[in-house]
Amino acid sequence: MALLIIGVNAFVWFFWGKGMFPQIKNTPTSTPSPAVIQKTTPTPTVDESELIKQAVFKKTGLNETQAEVSINKNTGEFATGNIKEFEAVGGAYWLAAKTEDGWICIYDGQAQPTCIQIDPYSFPKDMVPECLDKNGKVVKR
Repeated sequence: MALLIIGVNAFVWFFWGKGMFPQIKNTPTSTPSPAVIQKTTPTPTVDESELIKQAVFKKTGLNETQAEVSINKNTGEFATGNIKEFEAVGGAYWLAAKTEDGWICIYDGQAQPTCIQIDPYSFPKDMVPECLDKNGKVVKR
């Protein structure tokens, strides 16, 4: 009798390992809740903050000892922020775009940029909702 039990166990072990018996699957009794997917604004994978700041300094003719550049928003293709001269009251905002040649500051000032300045770069409307037409009138984009 003992040999019969050992023989049956060996038989089952051998064929179970070969996948010849159906596998018993453990199915959950409740349905799992779907995963929550959060949408986030894409952020640049490479920190190009210094390149952007250098483009602003180049446009304004200032440098690190004369002014401070802050970046408010950077999508990786477009950036906006402020520049504050150390020995001046007030400041200005700027717009920059990434081109094949690198970052370029296309506007700095306190008013609206002209449509001619921003149109070639296709700035997102949430970054530049208005611009000035050729007559100096504000245009909603």
